Amino acid sequence: MKIQTSVRVEDKFYREAKKVFAAFGMSFGDATNIFLAKVAMEKRFPFDLSITDELSSRIKNIDNNRNSSIYKDAKELAEDLGI
Repeated sequence: MKIQTSVRVEDKFYREAKKVFAAFGMSFGDATNIFLAKVAMEKRFPFDLSITDELSSRIKNIDNNRNSSIYKDAKELAEDLGI
């Protein structure tokens, strides 16, 4: 059985990713299903996720309310980062 769902994604990433998927002859849905199948089979993300020293330091700053900013949405954060 298949279910239908919706996700909010950044337009820029969506458009760029769709070009990559198209080069492989697949749709966004096909690529999403491949990702979900890999996660289900491997019981982990199919790529490395790690906490670097910098990220660890930033987490401590957030926990201690130092050198951190709060954004109302991802767009505001992206603008602040210049991306």
